[in-house]
Amino acid sequence: MHLQLPRRAIVSVGACCLLLGLAVPSAATTAAAGVAVKPAPVSAIPRPNAPHSGKMVPGVTGAAARRADPPISAAKRWAELNAASHRAARHHAVRNAPQPSLTPWSGQFHGYWGTDPAQTIYGAQATQGLNPSTVLPSSSPEIIYSPTLDPSGITCIEMSTIYFKGGDQVGAWDWCASSPGFKKISAVNSSFLATYTTAVGGQPFYSVQDVQTDPTTNSWTSYLYNYTTGAWDTFFTSANTSKLSNSGGGWDMSEVYTTYNSSTGEGQYCTQTYGANLESTGLEYQLSPGGSWVSATPAYSNMNLAYPRGSDLGCANSTFWLPTANTVWRVTNGTHGAAELAGTGSSKCVDTNGQVFANGTQEQIYTCHNGTGQTWTWNASGELTVDGGAFCLDAVNYGTTPGTRIQLWKCNGTTNQEWSFSIKHTIVGIGSGLCLGVVGGGTTNGTPLELETCNDALTSQQWTWS
Repeated sequence: MHLQLPRRAIVSVGACCLLLGLAVPSAATTAAAGVAVKPAPVSAIPRPNAPHSGKMVPGVTGAAARRADPPISAAKRWAELNAASHRAARHHAVRNAPQPSLTPWSGQFHGYWGTDPAQTIYGAQATQGLNPSTVLPSSSPEIIYSPTLDPSGITCIEMSTIYFKGGDQVGAWDWCASSPGFKKISAVNSSFLATYTTAVGGQPFYSVQDVQTDPTTNSWTSYLYNYTTGAWDTFFTSANTSKLSNSGGGWDMSEVYTTYNSSTGEGQYCTQTYGANLESTGLEYQLSPGGSWVSATPAYSNMNLAYPRGSDLGCANSTFWLPTANTVWRVTNGTHGAAELAGTGSSKCVDTNGQVFANGTQEQIYTCHNGTGQTWTWNASGELTVDGGAFCLDAVNYGTTPGTRIQLWKCNGTTNQEWSFSIKHTIVGIGSGLCLGVVGGGTTNGTPLELETCNDALTSQQWTWS
């Protein structure tokens, strides 16, 4: 008998001044979970040794730049981000599954996710996504730095993509100044887009390089790639030998400061940035002063969260992808609809047996045919639905143990019908913490689906939107 039970409470964030970046070494992941998307083409990623023009990128300095500073002190921000870069944390399926529900909080929420170098590096380069249609209202207290690039503990400059009430900007934060903060910003306007961006899948991307230019004085210079001239234009320069005593540190991440919106149950910025794609691609490191460049693979870097959740950035529907470890990461704010879910191991789709939309219909794998029984929507409640949202992918009898079969059932708001996507390609049940799998790892039409203990090595537990 399938009884409707009250929704279970999901505790995913605490109260006041939340900090959710915990360091976990990343396992090698080479394809996106949830969405079949490709990294930016090589042509969009400039060569690190492309010429430096000597030309300055237009921008403003002084008080105009400092308005983009975060709502906490520079010392506190540095301590928080670096503590997260160096801590190890235990993790398991429930703790690390993206949660479609958030617990209210008070105070400022500070969350972040991305790549950090595993050693001191002397330069970093990345090609970063922009969302010009994302404009926070003039009254918004929110600040988003995504992506934000800081090579290592000895660096002077952090280069950020900034979304806040002052507009969309790219800025240089000076860690070597007596009072660290943003010292120069450039508005993301039509001139900036025409000069310093290239289109990738219809989205503008800009390329940034941040390198130590003089080891003796510990001088650092940041550059933006001019896509009209094929050269690196200078953005900002700073120096301070006292930073040479630092070790480790550094990041390339998505970072947010947000406050709770009781009407949506999320951070205020979530509604304002819905549909945004926050992405860093082509991340490279310079391992020695003036030395060669290498990709930020797991040999040289970690992910500060191995299994990030939507709640880690304060948005229930934030979905995290790691298409190429650890050189490409992506945070998408939004749900997903009207698509097939294809199994990596079987190349077959999650299928409603006989396209019978009724309580108790068995879910299985079957050759993908784009039929209505294979067309799924992942909605704001974390439900995977078919038949126009009437029926949900459901763990039989609210099961929370391995071997529980999967069926259709009328959507009723219980956690056995809530699912999340992890960067390990898996679909995780919110109520159980178990992964959606194929019975016996089967690959033949009609093989049923079940809940299984999550195992990153099993391709029968891996799924992508098709």
